[in-house]
Amino acid sequence: MADSLDCEPDAIAALVRAGDVAALDRMTRCFGDRLLAIGRRACGCDDRAKDAVQDALLAAGLHLTDFRADGEVEGWMAKMVVHACARMRRGGKNAPHAALDDAAPSAEASPEVAAAGREVLHRLGELLGELGPIDRAIVVLADAEDWTAPEIAVRLGLSPDSVRARLSRAHKRLRALLVTVEADDGS
Repeated sequence: MADSLDCEPDAIAALVRAGDVAALDRMTRCFGDRLLAIGRRACGCDDRAKDAVQDALLAAGLHLTDFRADGEVEGWMAKMVVHACARMRRGGKNAPHAALDDAAPSAEASPEVAAAGREVLHRLGELLGELGPIDRAIVVLADAEDWTAPEIAVRLGLSPDSVRARLSRAHKRLRALLVTVEADDGS
């Protein structure tokens, strides 16, 4: 009987509005399977769905007191999962490592193609060194470590919007520099 009371939407909403981090545990236990199912549909992949649910729970933890209670807590969380999947899709196509998928040498690549791929990877490492220390840290944390903007913001003492803007500018700069490197190699 206690478990059914634990999962009452009004009880969870009260914990969320109070900013009680115990709400995260209750949301995980009560809504976890349904959020994971929503993540699978939105992300199209079990691993990404799990990451999306985890990102949503982290975001909820950071913004517990932002819950306006104009809907159900589960709906609030479901929206966060869907938004996390959308961020993953956007980041996947815009991240500099997307260009590396084509540049990285495959097992059956010719020696020339493998050498060219290694050169691009080496050059990307040099280009990362040309970014300022904060922008380089943001790119590495976002792209290599899969941190979210709020996590990076907390770590570096920036706002999440600043992190997103700096990451976008750094991605554009890296893409432009990679295109220049590829054009130079082609001539």
